[in-house]
Amino acid sequence: MHIRITPLDAPAEEAIAQLEQQPGLVSAYALRPMDKPQPVLVTVWEAVDDADRAPITAGGEDYADCSFEGTGHNDERPAYGQIVYFDGARTQAESAAIDRANRERIAPAVRAIPGNLGAYAGRNPDGSFAVVALTTSLQAVEDAQRAIMSTELLPGEDPALLTGPDRIQLAWVLAALPTTPLTV
Repeated sequence: MHIRITPLDAPAEEAIAQLEQQPGLVSAYALRPMDKPQPVLVTVWEAVDDADRAPITAGGEDYADCSFEGTGHNDERPAYGQIVYFDGARTQAESAAIDRANRERIAPAVRAIPGNLGAYAGRNPDGSFAVVALTTSLQAVEDAQRAIMSTELLPGEDPALLTGPDRIQLAWVLAALPTTPLTV
């Protein structure tokens, strides 16, 4: 899968409607960051070529090798999204350490939090990546942050390889397609 995050100039519902029949679309979320006036369109595609065929996503930031970590709460609608950016190149060792932390420590810590619907994570060959987490409430966002910060490092984890995010955007979900995230 592939994630593209694009500044959104069209109304949210209109943008989502434009994407409804696009081949290769997995899901789409129109988000309004709380710290910026311009919404963003987060689209998840089967392949980058599919994203390239959708004019509304032109000029977006691309993240390849996308995965989804779901929670099983597939009957709830996302109300909030949090986009966490890790910009810039990362070494293979840093990328491997971050992947392990996400898979073995962070995802298990947030999986059972009420209101947490799951997260898409996309990584580029240079090691930069973005995580788009979806929740039903601000409380779920706060609880997830608290759970992540309270985890202990796993045996063999090197804190020097685990750099924090470069940017975090908390956002309202204005429109979504489908209305619920994938389940895994």
